[in-house]
Amino acid sequence: MLPTVQIFEITLGVGERPCPGRDCPQCGGRVRLQKHGSYHRYCEVDGSRSVVVQRYLCPRCERTWSVIPAGMMPYRSMPVQRFEQLADERFGLADGGARPPPATEKEDGCIRRAMQKLSKRIPLLHGLFGQQLPVFGNTDICRFWRAMRELGPTLDTLVRLACEFKTSLLLCYRSLLPHWEREPTPT
Repeated sequence: MLPTVQIFEITLGVGERPCPGRDCPQCGGRVRLQKHGSYHRYCEVDGSRSVVVQRYLCPRCERTWSVIPAGMMPYRSMPVQRFEQLADERFGLADGGARPPPATEKEDGCIRRAMQKLSKRIPLLHGLFGQQLPVFGNTDICRFWRAMRELGPTLDTLVRLACEFKTSLLLCYRSLLPHWEREPTPT
């Protein structure tokens, strides 16, 4: 069984289906994917709510593609908006308005692990954003987060990273790598 590929819904147009990659040995990306059921994914770190994730199937290579609903972090059970609130609060960017509820123990662990991953990706992300971010030390996550937030909301950053650079904020996903950098799909 081939691994499932995840696509960020907001990178697709309204009503569009994901397309298989050009590296697919069976179809080279020229086949229309078929709906192939769905599954529930937690959208809160405590598991109190879930969302439906639509799956698609390539009829030739039988790889499945999951479309992550808008507002969700790829491979994380925390909504982008809550992630942004907690990170802003952690780095002193919370606005003067109503404070968001404090992080639960599970949310705190989730944001802590996410920030550890993000701190390792600062050099890569800084290189992608180039002159839009000021030059600073490669591991200063607080300054990096502040500079990144000046570029706009985290959701916009996720979409930009997926569309323009084929990567994500916390991890490089195989499904988002350019076709020439992926391992060949087994036949």
